[in-house]
Amino acid sequence: MGFFDTLNQARTQVYVISFVCFLCPGMFNALNALPTAGPAAQEVKDKQNASLYFCFAIMGLLAGGLNNILGPRILAAIGGTGYAIYAAAQYNIFKVQGPNGTDPITDGANTFSIFSGAYIGLCAGMLWAAQGQICLTYPTESQKGTFFATFWVIFNLGAVLGNTIGTILSWGAGPSGYAMNDAMYLIFIVLMACGSVVAFLIQPPGTIIREDQTQVETPPTNVLREFVEVLKLFANPAMLTILIPCMASNWFYTYQFNPFGDYFTGRTNGLKAIFYWLGQAVGAWVLGTMFLDNTKYTRTARAWTGVYLMAGTTVVFFAGGAAFEYTASAKDFVKIDAGTDFGRFIGPFILYVCYGLYDAFFQVFTNYLIGAISNDSETLSRYAGFYKGTQSAAGGLSWALNGFVFTKANGNKLTSTAQFWVMVVPCFVSLIFFAIFTKTFVKDTTDENAESGSSIKAH
Repeated sequence: MGFFDTLNQARTQVYVISFVCFLCPGMFNALNALPTAGPAAQEVKDKQNASLYFCFAIMGLLAGGLNNILGPRILAAIGGTGYAIYAAAQYNIFKVQGPNGTDPITDGANTFSIFSGAYIGLCAGMLWAAQGQICLTYPTESQKGTFFATFWVIFNLGAVLGNTIGTILSWGAGPSGYAMNDAMYLIFIVLMACGSVVAFLIQPPGTIIREDQTQVETPPTNVLREFVEVLKLFANPAMLTILIPCMASNWFYTYQFNPFGDYFTGRTNGLKAIFYWLGQAVGAWVLGTMFLDNTKYTRTARAWTGVYLMAGTTVVFFAGGAAFEYTASAKDFVKIDAGTDFGRFIGPFILYVCYGLYDAFFQVFTNYLIGAISNDSETLSRYAGFYKGTQSAAGGLSWALNGFVFTKANGNKLTSTAQFWVMVVPCFVSLIFFAIFTKTFVKDTTDENAESGSSIKAH
């Protein structure tokens, strides 16, 4: 049986949406993790990402219902178009600044950059709603951690590939070499554009067969019903309990991709980013398959294992992060270059890989908890939209604080140490809500026949 003969199988559809995200948000993550050519370009990028995440927040909340109406194929195909435009806007900034990265950025380039951020935000909301329905609805109850982990591994390999290409192209330029060049930007743009094409392999949900031979059910719906159901999410006890972890799940990127990256040379940033995304892939697979879907234990026991793991890694990883931050923020600190002083690179390199592991743990566990409270396709599509919408609202706020509020031009730019603690606090607060959610809402099995709309009934 060939690949195309299995397109109506649940696992194959997870592979398809994974590869779409490999090409689109995977490459986006690779591009976004690399530092810009200078402070002016970074402020434009902060504004671009702020507009991205605020539009993502709006569309993310609505796209779950939109996905129930139009289906994941249309949303993923449209959603994939924004990524190449985003990369093209960053390439435009790169060209406007000239070979030395010092020329002033024109108003037109700035406007196009912000527009591209808004457009990709709308597109990303649609794409991730399609992804959420596929990864949360298509697996059986015992496969939800594995299916999401599979997606997360393939998706993050896109960032691994993107950063590997960038590092190879920039390494010969020496410690001061910028990680991006014309060839690299064009590679990103072409690969991202291919994502929308792959999305046409996504099949209608009603034709999908799970591995226990049950069929995904998609009852008819309409715009008014979906709008009302989305509004109900904000009165849903489970969603309100998981709200803080949802919002915290992208909050730490602003520090990890900006101030932390400033401690390294351009080519070294590309090198460490490769292993950051590899860490994400490994972390997702370990947590999703070895722990959360280990059927030797009950689902509640597995969920509590996730809570304990999150608590332990939050304390250990950020303790190491604090030690490095207070050392690196000293005035006489010299940027780390792996090519000329590999010994100084080892410790911060391990820390950055741990940050990648932590991100994967956080994302996989949050998605696992959401998937544990329902098996209904429509309901989980809305839950996925709520997750990505609130996540993006917080992400937009974090980028806006650096791009519009706390800036060098305003004379109140946050220190890297301050940004570190802004990153850490929501992660610690999330631990409380992980525990409350697990205690209150996670049961050993979900009663599919008892579900109605966005209500949660389990035994």
